[in-house]
Amino acid sequence: MNYKLSYYQEKLDSETLKNEFIFYLKEKLFFNDKDIYLNKDRELSVEEQNLIQDFIEKKKEGIPLDYILNTSKFYENDFYVDSRVLIPRPETEILVDYINNNFSSSLKVLDAGTGSGCIGISIALKNPNFDVYGSDYSIDSLNVAATNKKTLDPKNFSLIHANWLSCFEKNSFDLIVSNPPYISDQDPHLSNLMHEPNKALVSSDDGLGDIKLIVDQSTKVLKNDGILILEHGYDQQNEVTDIFKSNHFSNISTLKDFQSLPRITLGIFKS
Repeated sequence: MNYKLSYYQEKLDSETLKNEFIFYLKEKLFFNDKDIYLNKDRELSVEEQNLIQDFIEKKKEGIPLDYILNTSKFYENDFYVDSRVLIPRPETEILVDYINNNFSSSLKVLDAGTGSGCIGISIALKNPNFDVYGSDYSIDSLNVAATNKKTLDPKNFSLIHANWLSCFEKNSFDLIVSNPPYISDQDPHLSNLMHEPNKALVSSDDGLGDIKLIVDQSTKVLKNDGILILEHGYDQQNEVTDIFKSNHFSNISTLKDFQSLPRITLGIFKS
């Protein structure tokens, strides 16, 4: 039996779901506004119905739209994503923006815990004079990042299999950036993130375990006057600042997100 688009539209029970459905129709089925709003009573093909039913079933399971489409927009580019990596957040663009707007000389940069590669690749594309590396302990994540590297083709971006900064030599980098796991395993918001990789979200020590490790290891691989920039939870600013201070960082400052909440801390390492 061939159904009409209006049949499926009537099954959607929230504005958010309706908006996602419209976006899905345009991205996956290449529908235009005329197809969606004026021709919604035409019969759909079997292939179209199957794709729409796939969307509905996955949304019932709570799967994010970016995973359904296998694409996420970040810093002007479309990145391939699936459940092996986190979905890039708009707030993380603030970190990339800061780097692109405040550094111009040739730098050796590490994106630690690169995931999909969105941070490192975005920095590399905007700064062809930088030498950018993306490291991750997860082979699954590196495979996703490799897909994005191949598609977006930054000439100055390389991938490395590493457990944070443990494999790098002393004085290796001018700048290290990271969006590490920083959520406590007791955080109630985790239930809303069940489809994203837990290991990329959750850290020990009330969410500060990986941050402490990265800051400590960065003192061994940053050059003198090298810079460390970390994303963290909005309620972790004071703790993260203290961690920076106890590891010989100075000129410590914080960047706020779009809700004016402190989400990124940076400091200069003095050896």
